Amino acid sequence: MNLSRAAALLGPVPRLEKGISDDTQALNERDRRRLHKKIKRLETRFPQITIQVTCHSFPLEHPFPLYVFWMFNMGGISKATHTAGDNHTILLALDPVVGKSALMVGYGLEPFLGEPALNHLLEVAEPAWTDQAWGEGIEIVLEGLEPLLESAAKEVGSTFEIPVSPEEVRGGEF
Repeated sequence: MNLSRAAALLGPVPRLEKGISDDTQALNERDRRRLHKKIKRLETRFPQITIQVTCHSFPLEHPFPLYVFWMFNMGGISKATHTAGDNHTILLALDPVVGKSALMVGYGLEPFLGEPALNHLLEVAEPAWTDQAWGEGIEIVLEGLEPLLESAAKEVGSTFEIPVSPEEVRGGEF
């Protein structure tokens, strides 16, 4: 399956809101505010990344991973110039209706955020999602991404012998 075929098969991607898109109403306003803050904090600390969380009821007629691939590539969550190794997008797709989740990362992050680590984050969040605590599970995933991204940044710095120290986000005067 390639992107053209997936797009022809699945049609247009639903409209996604930047950062968090929830057409299932799984998240309340408090959850949305808290999660937006966490996403902003991660994107500020690691400015190369873009995070998209999507809660959507995906149709059952095709495999869930196909829908995630389609949404990642056709949903407009990455800038048009961020292709191949320059794509540092992270998509968390959650289907609260049938109880499925997936994490997909752009090619630029794949060497550093391996499938076992991403699957582990989903497994850690699963008990919250089983209890229908959707926001809590998403927060668990976002919190788990931070040390993975920090490790990736340090690995890149070590490989290229450049100083890298992703700092904590701090408030300041301006």
